Amino acid sequence: IQAELLVLAAESILSSFSVQEQSDVGVRTAIRLLLPNAPPKQVHRARSTADNAESNDMEDDIIYEPRIAAMIAEALSHRLPSTDAEARDLLELCEGMVRLGSLLIADACESLAFSRALHHNRSNSGNSNFTREVYWLLRGMEVQSCWLPEQRRRTLGFACRRRFDSLCEGSAKDLIAMLSVAAITNFSKTSEKEKHEKELSSALQAAEDILEGVLQDEAMVPVLKGHLEANLLQYTVDIALADAKGDTVRVAADIVHCLEERCLSEGDHGGVVSTLADPKLYPEFLCIAFALLVKEDSSQYGRPMEFASCAFTVHGIHILMARLTQVLSWEGILCSSPRPLGASPSNRPSLSKKEYFSAMRLAFSKGLMRAFVSHGPSTAVKKGIKKRDGEVSMDEELELLLSPCI
Repeated sequence: IQAELLVLAAESILSSFSVQEQSDVGVRTAIRLLLPNAPPKQVHRARSTADNAESNDMEDDIIYEPRIAAMIAEALSHRLPSTDAEARDLLELCEGMVRLGSLLIADACESLAFSRALHHNRSNSGNSNFTREVYWLLRGMEVQSCWLPEQRRRTLGFACRRRFDSLCEGSAKDLIAMLSVAAITNFSKTSEKEKHEKELSSALQAAEDILEGVLQDEAMVPVLKGHLEANLLQYTVDIALADAKGDTVRVAADIVHCLEERCLSEGDHGGVVSTLADPKLYPEFLCIAFALLVKEDSSQYGRPMEFASCAFTVHGIHILMARLTQVLSWEGILCSSPRPLGASPSNRPSLSKKEYFSAMRLAFSKGLMRAFVSHGPSTAVKKGIKKRDGEVSMDEELELLLSPCI
């Protein structure tokens, strides 16, 4: 009866303040009324001998009054905060309940943070305030991955995580596409070059704003340490900044890091082997590397080979060639790659595309030659694959080059 009366009282408060166009006051008042009667409790469930035999470490049940928790969640879900301060106040009101294990209220809090993030996405006459949007997306992710008790946490949440992933990945794709076009295009008109530089600057600024929102969040930085999309964005921005400074060695190292296969964490990704970059981005990264190596080769033309240098290491060229082989297979350029069933002759790669990738492969081969001269044995060789006299045979280097990355 007490729970029923409290729910009715909360509904009356919400209705009354809504009529007076003070919904924000009504929501806060109703939640303050319900919160003291809503805390969940851990109860020791009686278990049979058979249950104990099967599981001796079974967790206690978390029980709370469902009608009151549902009423709080409904009030939060129906409220669209008009300011950041109001949203922050509502989250602070409910934080204690979430930390006690109320999933209903945790979902409502994430929804509240998501709505505020969408507001900043549509603010400034259609121009997103990425730093503020990221801040609120991270608040929703924090509710699900940090506030809830450890046994009830949902890694990074739901709606907020999907939007955050999409935001980071989309920004990284836009920036790397701009860098790829700038690397391989000779603009015939000054106006076209200036237009592209302006677009590139805009894409870089958006990416930096997103990263700023992430790096300023001390609570979520440790949680996002292995986050694929955020790390991809970080390395893409580093590539753009290093390219602007003319630091080709840093550009090369970051490209290799994005294309190199690695075993992802067992908990978040099931231990699968993947690359930081999405496979759809492989051609763009390869184009940037291609342009870098061609420019490097031209600058060293006519010099003795013993003085040759390469921004990429032997291992780095190995990674580039591995990704290039995959792209050639997808494009149907490799002789060994089967043509999809039902594919028409018109879907075959054009002659210009074949010539372009052939030139890319040649540039990578020349880069490998310079990498052998300037960097010596690869890292794997230095770790222990050596002959008796300490030297490495050409066959062993070739085996390293063609071996898997992991």
